[in-house]
Amino acid sequence: MKKTVVGLVVSLGLVSLLAGCGQAKLTTSKTNYHQNGMVAVVKGTTNKKAHLSYQIDQGATHKTSVREGTYVVQVPTTTKQQTVTLKAKTGSKTIEKKVTVAAGTAVGQYQAIADKYNQAVIGMALSKADQAKAQSLQKQAAAAKAGQLAPAQLMALQQTQKDVQAAMQQAKTAKKDQLLPAKPADGVHQLVKTDNVVIRGAIADQDVMGLTLIAPIKALKDKAALKEFGTSFALLAQSTGADSKKVMSEFSKFTKKNKKSNQTTMKTITSNGVKFNTGFSASHLYIYITK
Repeated sequence: MKKTVVGLVVSLGLVSLLAGCGQAKLTTSKTNYHQNGMVAVVKGTTNKKAHLSYQIDQGATHKTSVREGTYVVQVPTTTKQQTVTLKAKTGSKTIEKKVTVAAGTAVGQYQAIADKYNQAVIGMALSKADQAKAQSLQKQAAAAKAGQLAPAQLMALQQTQKDVQAAMQQAKTAKKDQLLPAKPADGVHQLVKTDNVVIRGAIADQDVMGLTLIAPIKALKDKAALKEFGTSFALLAQSTGADSKKVMSEFSKFTKKNKKSNQTTMKTITSNGVKFNTGFSASHLYIYITK
């Protein structure tokens, strides 16, 4: 009788253990997430062999990988609160959990930022003579509008316009790899890629929710590469409404200190509401631009 009871207890314990192994579990580190860089990072735990999927509001269902029982889902933020529905399926059992992603603040409208950035890139690519023509053209156009130019001067103005337009088109073609695209899709995308600089953007309904400027650390030891990085940094700051001189000055101070202390992060630089955060990996430098 005693052996029978013991056997029954052991059997029940084994059944319970086996049942527990098949249970679906799903946890999240928070119930409400906020933007961190260009996205909100939803993470948590589930079964090691679980199949995890998620849906943002009423959008499409996406799958994500589970590694040693943990998962990470990157959710592009928008100017509105979003609900993320997570589902973990283990065997025939499915468990569901919902979290919210708080509304983010847009850095600005993509078209406005892209126009300012691209115009500056093209303008800087013009020769000094063509830059002078372009500056003169603005004054002459204002005079023409006010009716202050004679017929001969108007003809000269038209020729100058043609010359400047041709020079700008040539510069645009030469710098096409450095220009922001006209109409990027929503989500997180690579907008610019050269040997020395990468620009990524988080776009939502033409709102720029964040930008990231990335450069290989080894490339920054080269003068030409460093110049390209500095120019891109300053133009992004200017195009997003920040004081580029202030931002670049503070960043320069940090880099000088960094050579001595070997820091991997710096305090946030804020200018006109635009925030700049810096991070390093073993091989790259990252500038995160948000608001």
